[in-house]
Amino acid sequence: MKKIIVVFLSLASVFCLTNKPVMAITLPCESKLAEAAIPQDAYYLPENNAASLQSALNKYSIVRLRPGGNYRTSLPIQLTSNQALYGLAGTQLPQVTIPQGTENAILSGVSPAKILFTATSRATKPTQNNCLNRILNSSITAQNVALTNNLFTDLSRTTVDIDTSQKGYLTNNRFIRTMAHGAYPVIKIIGDSAKQSQDNMFIWTNILTPWGEGIIINNQKNISFVGLDAESWNWGPRSLYPGMMNVFNTDFLSVFMSNGGDDHNHNGQYFNLDATNITLQGMNIGTTLNPGLILGNAVQNLLSIDTQNIGLTKNNGLTEIIDFFPNATPIVADNSIAIAPASLPKSTKTNITNILKSQQNTYNLLDKPIFNEIPDPAGANWQDNLSAQADSADAIQALIDQNGIAQLDAGIYYISKPLLLKAGQGIIGAGANQTAIIAMSPTIDLIAGANHSDTNIVVTSFILADLTLQGGLNGINHSNTGSGQGTDYVLSTLSHVTIRNMANAGILINNIYAWDNNYIDNTNFYRCTTGIKQRPNPAYVGGDQIGITFLDKNIFYQTQFIENDIAIDWQANRGNNLNAFINCFFKNNKLTLSLTHSDSTLFANSVFETNSSLPLLQSDRVTGFISSYFVITPPANTLFNGNVFCNDCSFDNRAINAGLIVAPTSKNSYFINSTLINPATQTLGTGLIMNSNFTNSSPSTVNSLFKNTIANPF
Repeated sequence: MKKIIVVFLSLASVFCLTNKPVMAITLPCESKLAEAAIPQDAYYLPENNAASLQSALNKYSIVRLRPGGNYRTSLPIQLTSNQALYGLAGTQLPQVTIPQGTENAILSGVSPAKILFTATSRATKPTQNNCLNRILNSSITAQNVALTNNLFTDLSRTTVDIDTSQKGYLTNNRFIRTMAHGAYPVIKIIGDSAKQSQDNMFIWTNILTPWGEGIIINNQKNISFVGLDAESWNWGPRSLYPGMMNVFNTDFLSVFMSNGGDDHNHNGQYFNLDATNITLQGMNIGTTLNPGLILGNAVQNLLSIDTQNIGLTKNNGLTEIIDFFPNATPIVADNSIAIAPASLPKSTKTNITNILKSQQNTYNLLDKPIFNEIPDPAGANWQDNLSAQADSADAIQALIDQNGIAQLDAGIYYISKPLLLKAGQGIIGAGANQTAIIAMSPTIDLIAGANHSDTNIVVTSFILADLTLQGGLNGINHSNTGSGQGTDYVLSTLSHVTIRNMANAGILINNIYAWDNNYIDNTNFYRCTTGIKQRPNPAYVGGDQIGITFLDKNIFYQTQFIENDIAIDWQANRGNNLNAFINCFFKNNKLTLSLTHSDSTLFANSVFETNSSLPLLQSDRVTGFISSYFVITPPANTLFNGNVFCNDCSFDNRAINAGLIVAPTSKNSYFINSTLINPATQTLGTGLIMNSNFTNSSPSTVNSLFKNTIANPF
């Protein structure tokens, strides 16, 4: 269990949580998904035998399908306990039904016509401990069923519609990356009036131009969203509600790091909320002609921290709104009136504490991630006699050109020139520990884009899975020389790939249009000069044009950055937006995070270990961390120079200035519900420390708002 220390917002009392929720454990299906994108020991069913899909599942339990194949000639299939069905790159399936009571099932890398969770009269158990992963162009529907402790990862262009208003409930489910384009509502969750549904978390959600509203939530005990982006909504006349996110009859709502705005109608409500207690934190939303935040009659308390003013309508005059750092201004406001922190009424302090406690209880449901060893299929002597090895570049390129997706057997393949991938092309190996492609010289790239669109913006994708890339200049080179300045990489597949020993970068994104809405999972960057390097066209001055090179809404899940000179080096000109690292591991990089013009960058449930004398984060925009773990060892100094928002983070500082994690001059630094082993007083330029044990002295110095290094205790 996490160590939790909660301090009341008062001068005299310290309160320890009791009846804490049990932290989730890693599911068996989750561990299985971490092994390979497509397990080679699964029974293979060819595309021309699609009619036998159900019988193959019933006989072999674990079945793999052709990447990108079409199996919709099969009748609708049923997935039951301990069965697993693997595709990749959107393998097409008919309707998939998952009956109530199903446990430990896996559905991965597929594009079903639809997915139905169904109730049965005989089922006595909930549908639980299942994993749905990399679901593309589909819908998930559940009605009158009990769903608990399931993991949904990478729902791309996929909607979620769950109705347990008459029977069943939704509890302890994690939705990691939910995105839909045009469809509406993207997420609809309707519970019963007793509010049995609770403790469900959406980590990273992207609402792209729905014709109606984006999210509808009703009758939940609590619900949490971490990382939320909306790019206009209600494009058509068919919406029920005016807001992008509409929440009703709910006891508690938490939203951490919301982004975007209504760039189409310019008058939309972003939040239409009627929950009893609400917290909005790290909000970066554009203003519209009408108020963007509407609070209903049931709202008792709204706590906001580091949010922008998007206009407010409050329907209940008794609703109390507490703002910390509104519009990045170092003040606290009670119902829009600035107030000295120490003058907050006792009842207000109690409300704030209860809201933060509820938020922390939800975050504690996350299981601390477990990471596999870095694959090393070529061994320690991988560089020996490179020039004498047989060159496989032409043979692999011929497979790519012939099949679109080349499938390589286990083995070590040496190449003397880059492998070129056009739209939809790719390479799949037998496993990152089994298949390696090694550059014969550190001056050549291993994978390069080949669309070469230099006049128009062209959307494209690529596929790499279950292999290791080693020893070149760049592991993946997406630059103007190959991809072209107009290429926009969207919904690519990068899964279970290890990129080792690159002289320049694991991934170079240079002078193209964009990487936008991609999901990267179980990928490793090991001992590269830079893990991921972004460089826009140096001549770019503004507007939407080729060479802009932005990174928007890319998700890195279960990804490791180990012993690189720089893990992330993103130097944007047009700003990056809402990129997220979820369940990731950063260890012993000389410089971990160098970010310029990156808005709403999010790190969730991730682990950082550093011994570098350089700060862990260098950024000109506020970067968010939730439920993350930090270990700092000598000769490391402080972690942050500013522009950091840590919520429910744990710090173990063993460095020279043990106990100090933030520079005394740091600006815009927020620490909420966080713990520090061997506490020591932190001094900020401007920032906020709340419900955190950051000092070993009296509680009056624990919770403080800082302005020009002067702490105003609560």
